[in-house]
Amino acid sequence: MSDTAALPKSRDSHFFLFLMVVIWIGMFAGFGGDIAKKYERMQGLHYPLIVHIHAAAYVGWMVLQTVQILLIRAGKYSLHKLFGSFGILLLMFMLIVGPWAEIDFERRALGTSGAKTAFMVIAMAGVVMFGVLASAAIVLRANAQAHKRLMMLALISITTAGYGRWLTGPILGLLESVGLSFNFTTFWLAFNAAPIVLTLMMAVRDLMHLGRLVPAFVWGAVFMTAVQVASCWVYFWPAWKSIAEQWLTG
Repeated sequence: MSDTAALPKSRDSHFFLFLMVVIWIGMFAGFGGDIAKKYERMQGLHYPLIVHIHAAAYVGWMVLQTVQILLIRAGKYSLHKLFGSFGILLLMFMLIVGPWAEIDFERRALGTSGAKTAFMVIAMAGVVMFGVLASAAIVLRANAQAHKRLMMLALISITTAGYGRWLTGPILGLLESVGLSFNFTTFWLAFNAAPIVLTLMMAVRDLMHLGRLVPAFVWGAVFMTAVQVASCWVYFWPAWKSIAEQWLTG
């Protein structure tokens, strides 16, 4: 193992399980709230099949990651490795259905009040971050310190799908109340609040207990932040929406 000074198993697994619980709560609050609103308006969950497949795959990943943490806590390393092989297949599947579901939705919504064409770059950026970070974690699976942190960063990178649904608006409102109007910076900060806080929690925890930051975590966090900033810049680029619409109809 290239990274030394590993934390005791119990302390490490306690923290990562805590992060998983926090992520589950935030994702449930975001998607659960949306589902409740749809039923309140008598709209139901009338989504295309690909959207349901996409949702099942991503929830399946969260379940798998939770199980993997519990297996490590229980010392079931052989099962952890076995499930990890399934995780590689699930990752490849997710990298197909994720973009497919987003493109299908945007094409169906194009020209309607529900269209969010410009937002497509944000959604696709999530797929890129998740795919790169999870793939790096798999490549570095022999290095437990790097592996577990990159896996957690991969999941954190897509938490905006849930947290963003209920956190972005209130945070933007709070920022506006102190004189910070809606712009590139405030949107990036509000929309990515959950990944920012969760990543900082990992950094602070490692500094407190390891006395340093694991190199893989550092470059993973830098990569994630760079993609977030770049995608927000494209989102605010005046020409982007028309480019995206032309691409969808081409």
